[in-house]
Amino acid sequence: MAVKKSKREIMLDTLYKKGIGYKTEEIVEEYASEEKGGELLKRKVTVKNVPPDVVALKAYLDISKQADEFNNLSDSELQAEKLRLLKLLKNMEDKNETGEFESKGKV
Repeated sequence: MAVKKSKREIMLDTLYKKGIGYKTEEIVEEYASEEKGGELLKRKVTVKNVPPDVVALKAYLDISKQADEFNNLSDSELQAEKLRLLKLLKNMEDKNETGEFESKGKV
């Protein structure tokens, strides 16, 4: 039996997902007219990358009270974390520019 999540848990899950980024599939289907039987003519599946959102991640940290973890870091530890995150974002941008994710078309 699945445990029902509270609205707060759903909100935190959504903020976290948006904060770290995710991939999603977009499906576009084209059908014949009713007069021609209404059968599926084309189906195109495209994988899209939704990049990380810093504002959502900050909101997640504030709301989930995990921000306390960062309040205790020294200035040098905060600087190191900042550099690590910037490098991670740069790597993700480079992957997007080189076409790392592809689009799949099916007919």
